[in-house]
Amino acid sequence: MIGILTSVLAIIVLSVLPSAAQDSAADVDAVKRVVESTAALVNDEKLEEVLALYADDARIDSRIAKAVISKAQYRELLTQIFARGNLNRADVGNLKVTIVDGTHAVTDGIVYIHTKSGQRLNAKNQWKLEKRDGRWLIVETKYQ
Repeated sequence: MIGILTSVLAIIVLSVLPSAAQDSAADVDAVKRVVESTAALVNDEKLEEVLALYADDARIDSRIAKAVISKAQYRELLTQIFARGNLNRADVGNLKVTIVDGTHAVTDGIVYIHTKSGQRLNAKNQWKLEKRDGRWLIVETKYQ
């Protein structure tokens, strides 16, 4: 009887583990897409779509503002940046995603900024995300 129970438990555990691993891989991909989308949408100057990737209570570390700012302040900043037209391209790379738990993730990577005047700025950055209502949202960014 114990042998049968052990076998049944092993089957249950093995059937659950691949699903958890798949969920984790899906979350890693989803988190990466959110972070990568921020740069792509900034490049396309899609303000509302960029802001939709951030939680309403997000705290955003901004090199331009030289401060940690709110989502509302970030809206104002991006509006000014788009109006000036000096940004050539923004990219993110070397992303490493860590799923902390089912609703929290941390992504470390590098932000690459290229201006039309020829300036190139690279900086390590960290994005903290939370899964809210089934969507991964950026809740905090921090330059390192």
